[in-house]
Amino acid sequence: MAQIPLRLNLQQLYKLSNYYFSRPELAEVMTIFSQLKKINFLYLWGNQSSGKTHLLLAMAENAQKDNKRALYLPLAELVGSVSPEVLESVEDLDLLCIDDLDALADLTEWEEALFHCFNRLQHTGCKLLVASQHNPVMTSIKLADLRSRLAAGLVYQLETLNDDDKHQMLMLQAQSRGLKLPEEVAQYLLRHHSRDTTELMVLLKTLDSASMVEKRRLTIPFVRQTLANG
Repeated sequence: MAQIPLRLNLQQLYKLSNYYFSRPELAEVMTIFSQLKKINFLYLWGNQSSGKTHLLLAMAENAQKDNKRALYLPLAELVGSVSPEVLESVEDLDLLCIDDLDALADLTEWEEALFHCFNRLQHTGCKLLVASQHNPVMTSIKLADLRSRLAAGLVYQLETLNDDDKHQMLMLQAQSRGLKLPEEVAQYLLRHHSRDTTELMVLLKTLDSASMVEKRRLTIPFVRQTLANG
């Protein structure tokens, strides 16, 4: 009988230690920000698969492990299901992580709610981490006062990874799962499957589960068979 693998909470894999930083400078900034002392507001921007959500979840989890009060808000999911009031009474947190900022564009009530939330955070000292697909200058946010606030933070771009970086990212993620990923298998995935980092992580999760179920090492024939059946 095949062994059923444990269903890992995805947030358990979102850590600073298993995020692949292509630039040491960004790794240093994130480490400093994680201490929730010196940097009050950090704005990250990059394309859809640049790892923004990974970093926000990692920061929130890191803060909670240090007995800090942290909240992660995925705005793309929230704007269609809850009211802007979700941004009220968050100023007493130690860390607020706001993902998918672009989802607020053209939503007047949400933009105003975030603006007022921003002002309250400055009074209480709650640290703010925001992620967007665009830098503050190119944001589609219409409220001028909010755009001004967003531009006042420390801004960093998450750059698109090249194939060598993606290879290293796969190896790091596999290691964090306790999964032995041979170099040739990582190269095979990059040559024959999507180079999108989010999709690569889905493939790696699939292979991790299949490896546990079948109790087999990751070889190219096994990987080819697993992904063909999936």
